[in-house]
Amino acid sequence: MDPQIELSHGSALWAVERYGPQIESLRGAGDELGLHTHSWRRIGGEWISDYGDQGWVNQCVRVSFDSYESAFGHACRSFRFGDHWMNDETFNLAEDLGARYNLTVEPGLRSIPVALPGETSTGRFPDYTKVPREPYRPARENFRRGGKARGEKDTWVIPVSTVLLPHWPAAPFYRRIVWRARYGRRLYYPLSLALEPNQFRYSFGDVVEGGSAPHLCVVVRTDAVLNPLWAAHVRANLELLLSKASDGRVELTTPERLVAGRSC
Repeated sequence: MDPQIELSHGSALWAVERYGPQIESLRGAGDELGLHTHSWRRIGGEWISDYGDQGWVNQCVRVSFDSYESAFGHACRSFRFGDHWMNDETFNLAEDLGARYNLTVEPGLRSIPVALPGETSTGRFPDYTKVPREPYRPARENFRRGGKARGEKDTWVIPVSTVLLPHWPAAPFYRRIVWRARYGRRLYYPLSLALEPNQFRYSFGDVVEGGSAPHLCVVVRTDAVLNPLWAAHVRANLELLLSKASDGRVELTTPERLVAGRSC
């Protein structure tokens, strides 16, 4: 519901107008709908992720929240900024506009100059190497740190599940050194439903069975289903999660229910 959608489709409300029955079906089933805002800006015939202009970022956020409230009659409570980008001013603005659950943070990811190879962007991405992996109430002066009781924000940060890829099975230290020399350093990536199913299964085990966090928050790009191979991955990984839910190993829930009863 950001200005890119407004410009390209004629209305920031396009998704609700186009897929109204499907969205109402999801809401009726108990799913929570949030906002996923990008700062794409059309400059000289090219789309640019303009994170360097805070005024433009603020406008994108305001357009999104205003459109959401217009569509559903209440403020958006769950928010995730595009490309895992965030800063304190944007975090505070989203909170002021009604967000209570922020799902942008991706633990372990280092600061990078651009979002993706081939994309043009301004500004710089935050360093998430030391952010908590469990849901937390952020410090008022820094959303990447947990806050103390008298300095907390009202919003909860619910970190995305991230894993080291490629997956390496348990092996002696010397073998890992050889693998690193041959294949390069492993990096943290968000756990995506489009990941190859065996990799997803191993990663699921690392997060859930390894106990690195009490929750599983996965991501997927909407264009994944346009690629037949990725679409097959998404379906297989969803089936895995549903099978885990049916046998009681995981529970499908909302951000509000996830943090209920937590004090910090």
